Amino acid sequence: MMLTKYFNRKICVKLELNFIMKNVFGLVFIFCLLILFSECSSPHENETKDATFDSLETIVNRKLNSNADSAVIVSKILNEYAVANKDAAQLFRSSFLRGKSLELAGENDSALLYYNKMRYFAIQLNDTNKILRAYNALGTFYVEKGSNDSVFYFYSKGIELAGLSKDTIQLANFMTNMGLYYEESNKLDSAMISYTQGLRYYEKEGDSIEMALLYRNLGNLFLQQDMPQKSIGEYTKAIAINRNLKKTIEVGRDYNSLALAYKQINNDSVYGYFQKAIFIFSESGNISDLMRAKYNYANYLKRMGKINEAENIYLEVLDISTRNNIMKGRIYSIGMLAKIQVIKNNLQKANAYFDQALAVAETNNQTTDILNLYRDIFESNLKLNNSKVAMKYFTLWDELNDSLQTKSQQEAVVKYQTLYETQKKELAITVLEKESESHKAKSRYLLYILIISLLGVIVLIYSFWLHSKTAKYKLARAADRQIAQDLELQNKELIILAKDQETAMNKLEMESNQKLLVSKMLLLSQNSEFLSHILDKLKLLNQKLSTPEEQADLHEILNSLQVQLQTKKWDEFQQQYMKTHEEFFVKLKELHPNLTTGENRLCALVRMNLHVKEIADLTMQSHTTVEMARYRLRAKLGLQRDENLRAYLSKF
Repeated sequence: MMLTKYFNRKICVKLELNFIMKNVFGLVFIFCLLILFSECSSPHENETKDATFDSLETIVNRKLNSNADSAVIVSKILNEYAVANKDAAQLFRSSFLRGKSLELAGENDSALLYYNKMRYFAIQLNDTNKILRAYNALGTFYVEKGSNDSVFYFYSKGIELAGLSKDTIQLANFMTNMGLYYEESNKLDSAMISYTQGLRYYEKEGDSIEMALLYRNLGNLFLQQDMPQKSIGEYTKAIAINRNLKKTIEVGRDYNSLALAYKQINNDSVYGYFQKAIFIFSESGNISDLMRAKYNYANYLKRMGKINEAENIYLEVLDISTRNNIMKGRIYSIGMLAKIQVIKNNLQKANAYFDQALAVAETNNQTTDILNLYRDIFESNLKLNNSKVAMKYFTLWDELNDSLQTKSQQEAVVKYQTLYETQKKELAITVLEKESESHKAKSRYLLYILIISLLGVIVLIYSFWLHSKTAKYKLARAADRQIAQDLELQNKELIILAKDQETAMNKLEMESNQKLLVSKMLLLSQNSEFLSHILDKLKLLNQKLSTPEEQADLHEILNSLQVQLQTKKWDEFQQQYMKTHEEFFVKLKELHPNLTTGENRLCALVRMNLHVKEIADLTMQSHTTVEMARYRLRAKLGLQRDENLRAYLSKF
């Protein structure tokens, strides 16, 4: 009775626990579904594959490298396609390409508009990487347009956001760009700090290519501050990395920079490094770098007083510029040839070169180059005492220089500064809007939680009522099941006991049969020994017979009798053994069909757990013969050294 009460109480506790766990898991599941529904119902933009958009994007990228006007046309089509799709990710990418195309075409106001759209879509997508790209694009735009405050603002925001998101690559990129900005602004100490930080981030990421570029930038900074020895160290690091990366062109550029560093300390290594750089650029067909290296080399030769050698290099540069239609190269090289003639006091030839350079600059509307040429002609003619021509070009230079300092240039600076202030305010408004949306989302989640809690309370109350109604029924069912299980367990125990008794009886019967079998084997052995003795007598009698015919007849009778004796002996043993172990020989033959009759008999005797001496007595063989037979049998059965022969045969 006590056991039944304990059992009923245990079932009740188990039912209560199951009931509570099911309801808790149900509430959690409902809560997760509601959150998932909320997330799915909010607008999220995902980038999807669009073959048409991707094709147009590829065309725009290709046109940006070849034809700015075509890029403007195709980028407009790309942007209109993205607008039609209402895809924020596509609008982000198309706005960037549209802004880049317009910037290359000189339409800076329109370009800025699209860069700001790019930033807007990045914020809408809530994609940190895209926001960083937008900051980078705007900062780079303002670098080229000279709005220093705007540059600093966007690069600083980029560094701040990349730091918060722990994006090492973006941090390194923004630090590098900030360094370039500081270098352009002649803030060399700040540039040094930015480059060093960027280098540390690239080292952390293992980006060898960017590390080499930053080593070169640091070398350039040291060179600008008249610290050639330090710049040589940085250039050498860049060379080592670029050699490992097999970037031959970059190695050539580093050689050119290294030559300029050695030039500051008048080291003879200058010649060797300039020659190495020129050789690399000539072999690779890199025209722009080849011309730059030759310019630097020629300027160095001119400075060292090797005028004729310098003149030859300038002529080579002019030839390269003319053949490749490089306008700036032609203007610069002709101007330098004119200065060489000034050094040689050949005013007529110098002015001829100056006129040629002016013609190229004026034809191509290169105002800055024209201004510089006016100044060079003025200074050169003044130096060679040709005051009339000198004053003419001084007047031209003065007038052109004044005209370049126009009011529109000042207005442009004010305009970009105003745009910068406007963007700051727009960004602040956007941040406030996002915070407001975040608060609204939190409020929605709190409302969902409240509704879920109320639903949960209702479900729990109903469940407890339903549970109290059905608890007695479940308890009765559980008790009936327990009684049935107990009866079933008792039946199983009785069946097991009966099987154990049957097994014991079978074991006794088997032992009895085995003893009987051994007895019969002994009897057969004795009979065999007696018959063998008779056979030995008959063999002696056979030798005493007088005629060969009589001996042959008796020998045939002896053989038949011996075979019949052995066969009968084995047949009787096998029949008796099979009564006890009826499947043994069948299974043995299936696995080992090549065993002889004697080996089959030996298997049976070993399986009966007879020792070697007992087997030798039963088979009328010597102890050594039985041992050898066992050894050959193990080999034929494929047994390993550590495998027991009897244990193996007992499996059959």
